[in-house]
Amino acid sequence: MLYLDGISLSKLKDELKETLVGKRITKVFQYSPLTLSLFLGKSNFYISAVPNLPICYIATQKESAPDKPMNFSLSLRKYLVGAVLTNITQYGFDRILLLSFEKINELGVKQKVKLIIEIMGKHSNIILVDENFIILDLLKKFSIEENKLRLLMNGAKYEYPVITPKKSPQVLKEEEFNHYKLDNQLIKNVDGIGKLTAEHLYDFKAFKSIISNPPSPTIYRKGEVIKYGTVFYLPLKGYETTCYDSINEMINTYILETLNSQQFSDSKKILNKVVEKEIKKNKKILKHVKKDIEKYSEFEKYKKIGDILAANLYSLKGYEESIKLFDFYNNQYINIKLNPQRSPNENLNNYYNLYNKQKRGLNHSKLRVEKIEEELIYLENLYSFISIADDKKTLEGISNELTANKYIKENTKNTRGKNKKKTTKITPTSIEIDGLIGYFGKNNIENDYVTFKVAHSQDTWFHSKNVPGAHFILKEDIENIPTNTITTIAKIVANHSKVSSGQSVQVDYCSKKHVKKIKGGKLGFVTYSHEKSILVRKD
Repeated sequence: MLYLDGISLSKLKDELKETLVGKRITKVFQYSPLTLSLFLGKSNFYISAVPNLPICYIATQKESAPDKPMNFSLSLRKYLVGAVLTNITQYGFDRILLLSFEKINELGVKQKVKLIIEIMGKHSNIILVDENFIILDLLKKFSIEENKLRLLMNGAKYEYPVITPKKSPQVLKEEEFNHYKLDNQLIKNVDGIGKLTAEHLYDFKAFKSIISNPPSPTIYRKGEVIKYGTVFYLPLKGYETTCYDSINEMINTYILETLNSQQFSDSKKILNKVVEKEIKKNKKILKHVKKDIEKYSEFEKYKKIGDILAANLYSLKGYEESIKLFDFYNNQYINIKLNPQRSPNENLNNYYNLYNKQKRGLNHSKLRVEKIEEELIYLENLYSFISIADDKKTLEGISNELTANKYIKENTKNTRGKNKKKTTKITPTSIEIDGLIGYFGKNNIENDYVTFKVAHSQDTWFHSKNVPGAHFILKEDIENIPTNTITTIAKIVANHSKVSSGQSVQVDYCSKKHVKKIKGGKLGFVTYSHEKSILVRKD
């Protein structure tokens, strides 16, 4: 949880004021219905009204804005681009910031507007008003029926949210604090105090320290997982703490390690779901095809029956339901079923046709099994790459591969009536080992590129044997690579393969000239020879 009560916001306001006031807005981007950025010089002032994380801060990372601007961003551009931020104030100690802007409009008249940022959970909003607090536009609009406490519509007079009057923390006395603390009434009676602050302010001295002293931005972790991010230090027990020089640095760290990890996790789940669905579908098809093989594998018996009928065609009177004839293949009499509505020749041809049809069906089914099993290996390979992916770029590469192979529907943008496909540059991971340069792939496209575009014939190729994983190319002849370098590379290959931690992996390596593409095979599928092997354990 990124904890931001009114007192915390007052500290963030001071930091933003010091950094942003006096700067001119150059760009406005709206990324989603609830998030946007104001660029003041090179500073990216990011504002979010997302209910589970309403926040404003100077972001270090940029997002991609949609090609078509959203309506609210157009209003902001009209009034704010070119405007100078003159002040940032807070409404008491409530979670409401007011950003004041001035600009000379096209008529040469000084125009003043304010951007009001209400950081209040599901009620969060961003509201643009003129100098008389008449609403020019707002992010989230409400009708009178939806919000009866105040009117939030274009042209209405802006009113602050209805709140219970509280004591300012700046004038709170020690006896008042002790009285409220004893009765658990700090939140109810003191402006700007949130639940976490109230629980961990044990005395008036600690309270005054938070009010008077500079902020002490802190992140609290349990193991590798962030649990809290706070503007000032709180004595939370059982956590590892990391302190930061600025509130914005703390917020950026929190956002990158929590929101991005959540987005990364969600992306993984989506890709896994796509691949799992394809694996399940192919396994189901494989099961049916194998049943067909079992059925078609008896095709020879129809030829034998045809041969027996042909040898005894003279004895068939025609239009019988069955006939008992001598089976000279097995030296015994057998009953042969016939179609009473067909002539002897038609029944004979029927058995030969069944023989040919099932023989063709068997051959076709065997080829299908090979293709489906190859497809399953390919999908398992993809599934492995997804599971070991550790960054957004890797997942994007896998997503592109799934799209190229039509597992994911392609998103094409219509430009002047023509569909234009976005081409992605293939950039495999490079690494330096003992002074030598190596490259490896994190998906099948990169594997293919590394092996057949980056590598020269004398370079050395590494891959885990019979296990999905990365192709690794070392830009060095196999005879010149030291043993310890081979071991290091083998461990990298093992760590980028589909085996469990601690499991042993056989890594094969050979000269690139001995690696060949499988004709008609899936991307990244190869055969190789003249290999050497090393057994390593995955970390």
